[in-house]
Amino acid sequence: VTNAAILVFREGLEAVLILAAITASFVGVKRRMRRPVLVGAGLGLVASVITWVLAQTLLGSLERYGERLEAIVGLVAIGVLLLITNWFFHRVYWSEWIGKFHRRRRALERFDRVGFLSAQILGLALLGLTSVYREGFETVLFLQSLELSAGTATVLEGAGLGLAMTLAVAVVIFALERRLPYKKMLIVTGVMIGFVLVVMV
Repeated sequence: VTNAAILVFREGLEAVLILAAITASFVGVKRRMRRPVLVGAGLGLVASVITWVLAQTLLGSLERYGERLEAIVGLVAIGVLLLITNWFFHRVYWSEWIGKFHRRRRALERFDRVGFLSAQILGLALLGLTSVYREGFETVLFLQSLELSAGTATVLEGAGLGLAMTLAVAVVIFALERRLPYKKMLIVTGVMIGFVLVVMV
């Protein structure tokens, strides 16, 4: 339960921070641009749940492979976890990946609004969707490894706890408009992910 909660919270925290970085400049007249980004983020969450169901269906059809399947899924999850917790990758992540989102946001801000479904609205919604779904896809991958060893009920309990913590952070950032110590939170959750990684190995 703890491992699942840590994984969901860590990935959820990254998604919230990306959304906060994207929407930070949407103040005053531009505040209306926040809505399509957040709608897209909600769709990204729904897409992540659908991915979970598809992954469960796929793994269910392969359950005859037993421990071999668990080993393969575990190795893939460990590889991706090593990649995303690598310090260098995070340095590149925050400079390049977040920079990419900012460039896309600035390009979308220049579009003129035309009609109900403008290119700007669709682009901002897609930006929100991709920022959340990327983290959601990683989370689904990690949770499959835990699910094969601990069971669905245990993983869903932890995922629910992690999602609740993520939503609490999102409320503080977006509704209460409070700045949190993002870097410290990422470091602490990174250390926690390290413990999860050891357990997986």
